[in-house]
Amino acid sequence: MKDGSDAIADWPMINFALNAINGASWISFQQGGGTGIGNSLHASMAIVADGTKEKDECLERVLTVDTGIGIARLADAGYEEAIRVAEQKGILIPD
Repeated sequence: MKDGSDAIADWPMINFALNAINGASWISFQQGGGTGIGNSLHASMAIVADGTKEKDECLERVLTVDTGIGIARLADAGYEEAIRVAEQKGILIPD
């Protein structure tokens, strides 16, 4: 990350929690693997999209928070494009 915070677990844990409470069907938390030579932490999710109203609502919530937390993370790290997108989309990023 631009700000040197690659191995800080706060953001992936927030992503993990947001996906869980917004209805993801499966959530996992991983360390490293082939990404960042073992120095990265990240969350993954999957959603069962079975066409029901309940799952449609979960899908909308999870895809909104998953993408939104990515924008917030990159803006917080100082990436100009993410800061611009956050401003355009009305995502509030605290100083």
